[in-house]
Amino acid sequence: GINAEYMGEEERQRIFAPLHKEYAPEVEFHTMRLRGFYLKQAQLLSIRSDFLPPEYMKWCKETQDQAPVTMSAEEAYNAVDKSFRASLGKGLEDIFEYWEPEPCGSASIGQCHRARLKDGTEVAVKVQYPGVEAMFRSDIKNSKDFCALAMPQFVPGLREIEKQFLTEFDYTLEAQNLNSVRANVMPRWGDRVCVPKAHTDVCTKEVLVMDFVKGKKLIQGVKAQFQKYADSVGKTLEQLEEEQKRAMEDGTFKYKSIDDDAAQTRRLQNLIYGMDLVKNVPRFLYNWTLGLVAGQSSYQWSEKPINLGEIMDALMSVHGQEILLDGEFNGDPHPGNILLLDDGRIGLIDYGQVKRLDLEKRLALARLFIAFDKDDRQMIEKLRICAFNAKSRFMRADIGYKLLAFWFDRDTKDVTMGMDIHQFLEWCEAEDPCGEGRPGLLGIYDWLAGEENSRGMGAVDDEIIMVA
Repeated sequence: GINAEYMGEEERQRIFAPLHKEYAPEVEFHTMRLRGFYLKQAQLLSIRSDFLPPEYMKWCKETQDQAPVTMSAEEAYNAVDKSFRASLGKGLEDIFEYWEPEPCGSASIGQCHRARLKDGTEVAVKVQYPGVEAMFRSDIKNSKDFCALAMPQFVPGLREIEKQFLTEFDYTLEAQNLNSVRANVMPRWGDRVCVPKAHTDVCTKEVLVMDFVKGKKLIQGVKAQFQKYADSVGKTLEQLEEEQKRAMEDGTFKYKSIDDDAAQTRRLQNLIYGMDLVKNVPRFLYNWTLGLVAGQSSYQWSEKPINLGEIMDALMSVHGQEILLDGEFNGDPHPGNILLLDDGRIGLIDYGQVKRLDLEKRLALARLFIAFDKDDRQMIEKLRICAFNAKSRFMRADIGYKLLAFWFDRDTKDVTMGMDIHQFLEWCEAEDPCGEGRPGLLGIYDWLAGEENSRGMGAVDDEIIMVA
């Protein structure tokens, strides 16, 4: 037999690559068939390139914006109509002036249709797949039971995932979350982002009705932009991604700050606009001379590149406010939930998972961020013990630092030692086990969920207010 434990990384990849190639399509087939928890996990795992081998990552990324539709047009109509009649005493036709039979989107537990309310408001309607909640509960229970036997270090994370995901099955709660976050975010950031309004008077447990926001998913826009660049240099998008990944791994990739990237893109946008102005001068002169008689010539404007720096700045600022100031934030902000709207703003949708943090937890997080920025190891260890109550068998400060750095600051090689997430977490567990019956270093999940009380951290200080 083959003992993979003693192999080098290249040898492991060489041996396992054919197996990944053979079984990835089968895993994809069953993930799409079972949907629910497994499709949700595929979306979650797709966020980081080191979670899975490339053979799996390719189709997992597609689940962010290409989840297959389960219900037919008739089944979706009947599901919405049944829910309305049971909860509101009205049918679908009593609420909507228009209903689009074909779905405009799909997710792990439901699909979305466009509609128009009787007052003319364009809305998006999320309808839950019948029976998906019971299936989801069963799947996650099986996963927890397996991990309890084979990989206990992942059980706290699964418990938190279970709590978060199970709140998604009541769309009336999501409607309340949506409007609550909207009330917090829009007054300050309404010129840069849009959180749609939920129409709570026509929402039920299985149906969510919210304002329709016009645009495309961020990931689609970014892919299209990089595809154009790839075409211009004679490469495929996959080749560009692989080249960038290798550059990041070998240290040759040139990182830029968000501000620098935004400024560079703005300069490029202004250059393109200036060139378009020059190209349109002849058309302008023609339109105001011969064009007045012979007919107007259309002006031609180039498509401006997406300013990812500005987008990231807005997303980080908004989510920073949600976490540190509001104490109410989206617990599932994957790329499929971020839109590029036609009016130039960023659309933030899907608030089925909203986590709330009290003031004491927010202060602890702010102190932790400051401590990492200053590389204050003493404060980080104090926070680990007093605020996060993250205990372990040996209470090793070096392991505690690496875990807190991984979850809250960075995942660079000085932290992970070049290991992927699975190897890193297993190494941490082997070096300093959580200990039976104790929250463990991964007890940060329990801490965030409110099962462990923060304590011993004192009062608010000015530096934390500045961070927030």
